[in-house]
Amino acid sequence: MTNTIPDCLVAHQRANLIQIPAIIHKLPRLSSRLRREIYVLRDDLTGFGLGGNKTRKVDFLLGDALALKATTVATTKATSFSRNAAAGAAACGLSFHVVLPGTESDQNPLSQSVFAKWGAQLHYEIGDKTALENRLESVVASLRDQGEDVYVLHPGGSDAIGALSYVSVLNEIREFSERTGVHFSHMVHSTSSAGTQAGLVVGQCIANYETQVIGISASRPAPDQFELVYELAQSTAQLLGRQLDPGKIIVDDGFVGSGYAHASKEGEIASQTFAELEGVLLDPVYTGKAAAALLDYSENERFGGGPVLFIHTGGNAGLYY
Repeated sequence: MTNTIPDCLVAHQRANLIQIPAIIHKLPRLSSRLRREIYVLRDDLTGFGLGGNKTRKVDFLLGDALALKATTVATTKATSFSRNAAAGAAACGLSFHVVLPGTESDQNPLSQSVFAKWGAQLHYEIGDKTALENRLESVVASLRDQGEDVYVLHPGGSDAIGALSYVSVLNEIREFSERTGVHFSHMVHSTSSAGTQAGLVVGQCIANYETQVIGISASRPAPDQFELVYELAQSTAQLLGRQLDPGKIIVDDGFVGSGYAHASKEGEIASQTFAELEGVLLDPVYTGKAAAALLDYSENERFGGGPVLFIHTGGNAGLYY
């Protein structure tokens, strides 16, 4: 059995789109205000596409697509993932197709603009999730009839291949700790489609890095989000031939606010705090809610005494919502 994360990942090709290792740095003014050491992992600055955790997933997923000799990739929805996947496909010389809900006039013009810059071919479908999935199947079938080798991307990139990206991130954090002597007692991040948290937890199990990875739910009640993370972490661990410790999956749903894709008052305050104190932009839907949890945990002394790592998963400061 392999003993390190790099050993586990060696068989899985990356597209080499992003800059690694991640930038990790202390937030001095926020640390002073909260009276504890707060660091941030800057996955908003991955050096590719629009940045964020989705570029991590795209890197592994398109690496897998290239290994399988795909010529085209396809997915659904206008999300941070699909926009970054369009950028990745362009950089890898692959055609890209995305099925969007509604009509062309329903779309965010900024989102449409970046899709166009990366040469994405857009398809529209009015209806529910099932209608969207059926249209994707139709598009993929048509492309294959034309001789294309199509690699279908899970919406959000949160499958076992995509989650490998955050197994890799856990190794970058481990290496940072070894290099600097800063060991994080807690890591806080936004969790929704589960790929980020699942990868971190699997990486933690492989590396035996003693910490608490706290996923702040951006959308679901804790039991539902836990189950989503568990299932993905289990499939990711199986892909790598490793064992998962479900006890390491921690989900807090106390900062969801009014629901998915809706900003919360606490998240907006936290986003403003990060901007004013550190010049760091967060989005109100995902990272803002995780930042609200970070502030609340700190102010109520729920972390203990060790340094805390805030994982900034990107979000483009809410420009595309």
